[in-house]
Amino acid sequence: MPNLDQRYLFIIRGLPGSGKSTLAGKLGAPVVSADDYFVGEDGVYRFDPANIAEAHAQCQARTRSHLLSQSVSVANTFTCRWEMQPYLDMATEAGATPVVIDLYDGGLNDEALVERNVHNVPWQAIGAMRARYEHDWRNGNPIPPWERA
Repeated sequence: MPNLDQRYLFIIRGLPGSGKSTLAGKLGAPVVSADDYFVGEDGVYRFDPANIAEAHAQCQARTRSHLLSQSVSVANTFTCRWEMQPYLDMATEAGATPVVIDLYDGGLNDEALVERNVHNVPWQAIGAMRARYEHDWRNGNPIPPWERA
């Protein structure tokens, strides 16, 4: 059981439909996700890939804001180390302990993940995420691909 006096950044990673949001909701900390950006005031999810960078910027800002005073759970796919690195850095800066929880596929095949995921992510996208998933994320490249030499 985590020390409740310590702040934690729970980084929950896995393919769509693996149970990230469900687990995050059980950890007792506010839950933040890039998907939150695409939920309108009417509660309807409307994904627009043109806004993915803004969605992740907002997710990082919200995570940072929570970390100033409390633990927080962030639930994103985080298929590669470079996607997690800004969160690992902010945990260090905030004096919080990062805890990476890797659900990968939750023991499910792509068809089951398609059925379970709530954002209608198609099997082709899930397959692409599965193919690039860094199981050994600690040894992954922390630099975004567009910044690499």
